[in-house]
Amino acid sequence: MGTAHTSNEVVVVTSDEPWGPIWHTQLHYAYQLSKRYQVIYFDPPEPWTIRNLFSWKQPVNKVSDTLTVIRYFNFLPSFLGKVALKINDFVNESLCNNLLKKNGYGAISVLWHFDPFRSFHTFRKNKKIKHIYHVVDPIAGSHLDVEQSLAADLVIITSPKFIEHYRKLNKNVAQIGQGADTQFFQVQESESVIQKLVTHDSILLLGTISDEIDLIFLQALANKFPHKLVLIGPDTTRDAQKKEQFQKLLSIDGVTWLGPMPPVEFRKHLQACKIGIIAYDNSRHDRNNLRSPLKVISYLAAGKSIVSNIDCEIASLQNKAIYNVTTQDEYFELIHKGYSNQLNFDRQAVNTYLQSIDYNELLRVIFQKINQPLAPLK
Repeated sequence: MGTAHTSNEVVVVTSDEPWGPIWHTQLHYAYQLSKRYQVIYFDPPEPWTIRNLFSWKQPVNKVSDTLTVIRYFNFLPSFLGKVALKINDFVNESLCNNLLKKNGYGAISVLWHFDPFRSFHTFRKNKKIKHIYHVVDPIAGSHLDVEQSLAADLVIITSPKFIEHYRKLNKNVAQIGQGADTQFFQVQESESVIQKLVTHDSILLLGTISDEIDLIFLQALANKFPHKLVLIGPDTTRDAQKKEQFQKLLSIDGVTWLGPMPPVEFRKHLQACKIGIIAYDNSRHDRNNLRSPLKVISYLAAGKSIVSNIDCEIASLQNKAIYNVTTQDEYFELIHKGYSNQLNFDRQAVNTYLQSIDYNELLRVIFQKINQPLAPLK
């Protein structure tokens, strides 16, 4: 079962999502790991410039005593291909080693690869380090997906739809859905605070406002249910038509956009809303049907029924807390039922499910699968 853990043992997390107020899966895992280990979190790189050839200095952000963020450094531009990747990975391994020595940290035990673009070669020569390749997006067969899968000690996938693809590449594959911090959601705002929030009794869409969101449908929803729609999340729309659609949505009287928020801030808004919704644009993005949306867990943990136009991949809660639709009329009908308290929310079934995906349980399972003892909570 591996060597004994020390309080300074290190887990390195590579990520294609930067550390910030928007907590994607990568950030959740890094935070949970930091309760047990020293964690080094690699942000994705900034665009390459000629200055990168002459200076390796990278900013270091110490989020807490046990969590440090460093940005992946592209010494060479990525368009140079595999040679640049190998050299850049070597440079970042060196930067990481310097950080460990400077801070007096212990040895690295696990390298957790969320980033499908970089860090493939990093720390591969050290056979004591376990490599986990964690797939949270539908990227099967693209980028470094095949290489990472073949070389990993464990491949984790959130969606069961890809399990055959990864089993052909690696014998040790685990399908583990999105995790839940059940203790975090046990903190409850007072009713007097809840009632004053703009999200009180609202229809809440939590998550990034991207080109993949069905903004035309949201306009229809906002008109059908006046002064009810609230959105929380960053605007990352790029398509000109989508940008125009988003602005038209915000121009509808009673639509509120609160922007991006970290979990500690949006928790009270989750508690205040009436229904949580998921509304992807299936007509434009087939891959939306291959998602395992993290927002589902937040809605469930806050005790809210969910209306969704994609499969949330939690069969045990179908029609017990999660309701799927295929048409706009079905969507509106379920929203009406929600406001009439006719949508079943099976709290016992939800709590049982949430306990099964609590991060402490997921980490126990994951470390067991790489034959490593899980360090105790600090």
